[in-house]
Amino acid sequence: MANLYHKDIYNFDEPVKSYWETTIDSNYYKYEKLNKNIQTNILVIGGGYTGISCALSLAKDYSEDVVLVEAGHVGWGSSARNAGFCCIPPAKMSVEGMFKKYGKEETKKFFKNTIEGSNFTKNLISEYKIDCDVTGDCNYEVAPHPSYYESIKKEADVYKNEFGIETKIYSKEEFEEIGHGGEEQYGAFSYKPGFAINPLKFLLGLANQAKKTGVKIFQKSKVSKIEKIGDKYNIIINNNINISANKIVMATNGFYKDDLFPQLNNRILPVISNIIITRPLNEEEIKSHNYVTNNPVLNNRNLLFYYRLLKDNRFLFGARGDLIGSEKSSEIKSKKMEKQMKKVFPNWKNVEIDYHWRGLVAVTTKFTPSIGKLEEDEIYYSFGYQANGVNTAPWSGNKLAKLIVSNSKNLNISKFFQGLPKTIPFPKLRLFYLKLYLIYYSLMDK
Repeated sequence: MANLYHKDIYNFDEPVKSYWETTIDSNYYKYEKLNKNIQTNILVIGGGYTGISCALSLAKDYSEDVVLVEAGHVGWGSSARNAGFCCIPPAKMSVEGMFKKYGKEETKKFFKNTIEGSNFTKNLISEYKIDCDVTGDCNYEVAPHPSYYESIKKEADVYKNEFGIETKIYSKEEFEEIGHGGEEQYGAFSYKPGFAINPLKFLLGLANQAKKTGVKIFQKSKVSKIEKIGDKYNIIINNNINISANKIVMATNGFYKDDLFPQLNNRILPVISNIIITRPLNEEEIKSHNYVTNNPVLNNRNLLFYYRLLKDNRFLFGARGDLIGSEKSSEIKSKKMEKQMKKVFPNWKNVEIDYHWRGLVAVTTKFTPSIGKLEEDEIYYSFGYQANGVNTAPWSGNKLAKLIVSNSKNLNISKFFQGLPKTIPFPKLRLFYLKLYLIYYSLMDK
């Protein structure tokens, strides 16, 4: 099946020109391309948070023989180009919807696992002393209009009373003192844990630990085909190299191509998310909106904006992307986002944009992540983080490693995470469905 978007977004040969790429040593492309046939017990496909965390856990905790392959360079995918927000929950449904579908106790378990995910990411950074520019100690959700204020107060109360999450509510005036002002700020609430990172530095630090632990990592080694031969799998890399493996971990998330394994096809709607970053703001510009926090912020629209002030006083602003995926469409979208940002923060109308880029997040019919094993096959999967990969993907990779070595079908985690999502009806219409969704919620936001 052809890729959903323009070929530009799948250009594995070129680094993504993100701001994060400018913050690391340019010689970090230190992983080799696979150039000979090899054998392994476990092959991990995908060098993002899920794949690296899973491989690291398998090698370190269980002394497994692990090979990991990445289609681009290590640090090419969405794990290395997202906004770096560690926030909750990894779901695209309301708490009321969760209660109705799964029940209150299972929803509490889901939020408990979600908090574990946030702490797991933070603990990895601490354990391996990964210098990834951690900022903030909570997340803010901001009401973009007075009508949203009551709903965020209700959300804060539910988080606190049902799930034991530390929250605090701020009026418009109170948040202007500790957060920021602007045209779409009518109060906010905070929740813990929450923070932000440089996502590329975190990924590279994690990959370095996996390599030290014995994981064999190969970059620019794209999987062309998977064949099952008896009880083993033959994985063809770059159309001419073979890997023989007993077990396979699919950890490609939004970049999964619907032709590798039939049972996984047509279950993901990859959605483009775009980011722009300004030049460094001067003190006068920062004071003009009293932007005093380094905590990550979600503007609680239906089609939300997300933003934060970086350590060097650049401003990061993100939003849902276009429906094409070409370099040209990305440029057009970045200009629209610049107008949106300057509408929300009008005193920055003369601030230039230095960087813009995009990536894919994975949405599914479950609206929550999926972790598990395919029936009758030694194929394991974890995907569908609903744009909350920093929080969820490293934890999920660790849980996946436990599932692989336990020879069990289930993990002691919430049912929200377990099992595959249903296939998307008439998958060729996925972009049409997305377009309708975007039109509907953009009208609601107006």
